[in-house]
Amino acid sequence: MRDRLIIALFTGIYLAAAAVGIVAFATVTPSRDITRSLPDMDGSETRAAAIDDVAIGENFQRFPTTEPEADAEDYPWPGFRGPRRDNIADNAPPLGHDWPPDGPPLRWRVSLGEGYAAPVVAKQRVYVLDYLEEEKADALRCFSLKDGGELWRRSYRNDIRRNHGKSRTVPAVAADTVVTIGPRAHVMAVDALSGDLLWTRDMIRQDGAEVPQWYTGQCPLIDGDRAILAPAGDNALLLAIDLRTGDTVWGLPNDLGLKMSHSSVMIMTLNEVKQYVYAGLGGIIGVSMDGELLWSSHDWQPPVWAPSPVQISQERLFLAAGYGMGSALLQVTHDQNGWHTTLLGKWKPTLAPAAEQQTPIFHQGMLFTIQPKDAGARRAQLVAADPNRLPDIVAASGREMRFGIGPFLQADEKFWILDDDGQLSIVAFQDNAFTLLGRHRVLPGVDSWGPIALAGDLMLVRDSTSMACLELKRTNP
Repeated sequence: MRDRLIIALFTGIYLAAAAVGIVAFATVTPSRDITRSLPDMDGSETRAAAIDDVAIGENFQRFPTTEPEADAEDYPWPGFRGPRRDNIADNAPPLGHDWPPDGPPLRWRVSLGEGYAAPVVAKQRVYVLDYLEEEKADALRCFSLKDGGELWRRSYRNDIRRNHGKSRTVPAVAADTVVTIGPRAHVMAVDALSGDLLWTRDMIRQDGAEVPQWYTGQCPLIDGDRAILAPAGDNALLLAIDLRTGDTVWGLPNDLGLKMSHSSVMIMTLNEVKQYVYAGLGGIIGVSMDGELLWSSHDWQPPVWAPSPVQISQERLFLAAGYGMGSALLQVTHDQNGWHTTLLGKWKPTLAPAAEQQTPIFHQGMLFTIQPKDAGARRAQLVAADPNRLPDIVAASGREMRFGIGPFLQADEKFWILDDDGQLSIVAFQDNAFTLLGRHRVLPGVDSWGPIALAGDLMLVRDSTSMACLELKRTNP
């Protein structure tokens, strides 16, 4: 009896102390402002999307801007990560990096709504899915590549609250059609020249999708005459949509129960079979061109998945995710008994190449990525790795070359990297070492996280509230 009284007494003291601690924590005013590094986790984005009835593409406005010349030389950057979705600009001309003290020439700059949506380029036109703060609307804006003049915009009201900015994605353009995915999974297809509305789709209402944390980050894919989308909802996991009519060509049921991630659908040829590869929350899949599920793997499941899978051989994929997950190596094989997957390894970001937002680049047999902020001594550095020797890192850019989690691409045999504060760096990789060739701050704002686009010798970059076009033409041999 005495023992029970003692236990009860100490339990009461402990609970009282805990209650006091909770009250103290709730009432203490911090000595400085605290910025949350994680999104709201209450599912409010999805609930709001389910309530609102959005008239996708309802508004159109044309501006008195001179149309681009029809016969002008065209260097398209037609979608997420460029023509092949690999962030390598093979057709880029020689680019200059020996800049004057004031940096590379600025062709034009425009203001954008807060966010990270990035542009694409086709037929001397620049397309970006912006967010108009005053109108509370998603807006596909079309600019002239030559001078930055706005040609037209097609918009629709979409009242959302700020959650690390608002705009997110990169459009896709092909066959005179632009396809966009908005922050709440609204899909819109318009004529790339006239801006006429072709078709729309609400992946929340029609496909049972859920808006991910930080809103939708998936970028649409155009493959021939089809738009490929990954709603990962109750009614469909993957969809092929007729590019001009919006009719459903095929839909893959979501029997696996995956949810939409921030990763985008990639085209790969694995074991000589062309397929769509998608990393959703809960697993990764390979789907044939006619919508058949070929394989799936659930051995590595990041709770937040932004980088897209990277193919490093006919049967191996490099996977990366932030927030402590690091990276993994997945093998996909095929024999007379069907498709098989094996997780060959998984590593924390302190031990191997990894990524938080930007998808790594595979170039000339080497894997390049910018390490996440939780990668220890190599945090925010550009690193190189031999995929055959993972998890070893061959080279790192060093403490004097850190790039935050900003975007990068490969052009003219160099890496062009934006850091968080809009500083553009040019880095060469030779003899297993990185060399800084030049750097200059080219953007006035912060959070320069939107992917870079390159159209010939014109580079399009953005920070959280503006987009700029830089002239990188080489002026000396």
